Amino acid sequence: MAPSGRGAARNLSLVLSFFTVAACTGLSMAAQVTLSNLEQGYTGSGKSVTVTTVPAGLNYTVTYAGSTTLPVNLGTYAVVVTIVDPMETGSATGNLVIVKGAQTLAIQGLTSKTYGDAPFTVTATANTGIPITEWQSSDPAVASVTPNGLVTVLGAGQTSIIAINAGNSNYNAGWVARPLNVARSLAPVPSGTETVTFNNAAQPLDPSALPSGLATEITYREITVAEPVAPTPQVVWQNGPDTLALSYLSTAVQATSTWALAKYARLAGTARKLHSCEVTLVNWAGYLGGRNNDPVYRYKEWADANPDLVVIPQSGISIPGNSGGFYHPVTLSFHDYVNEAGSSESYRLLTSATVLAFIPWRPVTLADGVTAYQNSGYAFRVPFSFPDGIILPDDVWISVSFNTSTQGVAPIGVTGPYDALNIARSESNSIGTSLLSGTLLYRNWRWQSASGVTGPMLRLRTIPTTSTANAPVNAGTYEVKSKPAAFGLEPWAVSTRVVNKAPLAIQLANLTQIRNGDPKPVITTTTPAGIATGVTYAGLSVAPSALGSYPVVATSANPNYQGQSVGTLQIGDSFASWQTASFLASSLPAEQRADIADPDGDGLSNFLEYASNLNPLSGDSAPVRFENEGLVLAFTYRRNLHALDLDYSIQDTSTLGDPSSWGPVTPLSEFTVSDDGSTRVIRAVVAKPIGQPSYFLRLKTRR
Repeated sequence: MAPSGRGAARNLSLVLSFFTVAACTGLSMAAQVTLSNLEQGYTGSGKSVTVTTVPAGLNYTVTYAGSTTLPVNLGTYAVVVTIVDPMETGSATGNLVIVKGAQTLAIQGLTSKTYGDAPFTVTATANTGIPITEWQSSDPAVASVTPNGLVTVLGAGQTSIIAINAGNSNYNAGWVARPLNVARSLAPVPSGTETVTFNNAAQPLDPSALPSGLATEITYREITVAEPVAPTPQVVWQNGPDTLALSYLSTAVQATSTWALAKYARLAGTARKLHSCEVTLVNWAGYLGGRNNDPVYRYKEWADANPDLVVIPQSGISIPGNSGGFYHPVTLSFHDYVNEAGSSESYRLLTSATVLAFIPWRPVTLADGVTAYQNSGYAFRVPFSFPDGIILPDDVWISVSFNTSTQGVAPIGVTGPYDALNIARSESNSIGTSLLSGTLLYRNWRWQSASGVTGPMLRLRTIPTTSTANAPVNAGTYEVKSKPAAFGLEPWAVSTRVVNKAPLAIQLANLTQIRNGDPKPVITTTTPAGIATGVTYAGLSVAPSALGSYPVVATSANPNYQGQSVGTLQIGDSFASWQTASFLASSLPAEQRADIADPDGDGLSNFLEYASNLNPLSGDSAPVRFENEGLVLAFTYRRNLHALDLDYSIQDTSTLGDPSSWGPVTPLSEFTVSDDGSTRVIRAVVAKPIGQPSYFLRLKTRR
């Protein structure tokens, strides 16, 4: 109990007496004096050091280079601190160094644009009032910027506009960067039907049909090939296990100026449409308490202040899912890797999605009572879906990003468990490949390659499709779709593209052949050379072997060429082949088969039987008949239409005894009496010569 009345006064007087005696006798205590905050940046106002005394609260004086006036300008100032107290003594010395100050810059007038928008001007200001001395664009293919801040949009994609000033004698150089998203123009592909002709090369849309510089996403699908019915999503790239482990090694995105982590993926399978992707994250944030009161695990205060973002743990449930957690936006982006000859490599943004992901709390104690995690953080998956998925190329970079309280493309500006959220990492691929080593970091508004950093753990699914980003080569009818794929889910523009077959010239050869019992196909050659053709003979695809005339039609068998050629195949005889066929069933000796022999005794040699298409083994009447009709002579004869080695001619002479006097004669008329396809009976009318005592006609047949 505190003293009262006289006792209280006596006690106070004793204390006062003690201090009086001490003062009178010169006794004092040595105080501790500590100086801090000895290096400060210039701000234009006076700078003072921080003085700490033990015991605390002692009075003291401070001089800077011998003056009590606070220094303002850059330089080094000798600091002397002296304790001013009747019971304490002490002092300290040091140097206050005022260095160049830091600047804070801000950009004004920067908003998202669409390709085709007019140039616009941005401005930037510094808290120091120092003017901007330089402007930059991190991707000049997307936008350029002049020294005066005039921004010109050059293509769709994402760049960063960077403002820099050089500082001055009192301030360091300063800079600020802000993203500029340029959406693709909504200009569609040409409406209606566009027609081209096959040329054995890919034939994309004519660039003149699209606005200059447009980078519209275009897909092609052959209409005659049906899309897969109710296609099942397939995992085409995965670098983590199917079964989620408790914890994984992870990378903290909140590391200074790093805002995204990307992994290269070479996809498996054929043409594919983006369906979904899962990202594995690792959370270190717990809801209540923690080991050794470590603030990394204590977030109840934050959770109480942000009830809309928090799911309170349910009683009796510790892990996982229903254990509770918080919601936070996470972004997944797909980039096309471009490294063409003559251009620098770039990472063209294909599409991006952001979800409000549920982040489960990290349990302090596991279900089995173990308190330690293999890699500290608690692992979980965040799913992303793409209902209007684009056609993915073979090689993509997949990036994961999220904001923290202090980092990211747009820091959220509040404290909370976000700073304890990491990206699980893995290099163990089970599907697809990763041929490019390293990882991409989105740092200071630029993509940068990073060695020794492991990429994020992902599982990517796509839907099989007959659509492709490759322009058509083969003849056919194609559905062509285009859209500004990089930003948003704008509807596709649809048109039709027809690739016509190229013309093909077909030449026929070997149209006359001698029968020997084998099929007699014709020979085809093409211009251009080497194109397959199909041939029919009187409508049949099998080459004939029998005597006769067959209409031949040759057409292109190649799906990319069209052409046709028609002709007639004549399968006939030579005297030798006629001999073989005529005497095949006969046992006549060879001399009876000779051309001058007459085995049937009808006065016609075998050769005349052949020329007249008669049977050499049965008697026949004379195949030639002459008729005197006054001023003219009628000459009728038979011609073997299958005899391909014979030449028939009518000759005359007035001197029978001179073999050399025979010569050709031109009939007054000549017509066919009958024709059964094998034998043609011809009647020729010849004028009688006037004034000649004798006149002779003959039919000459020769091989």
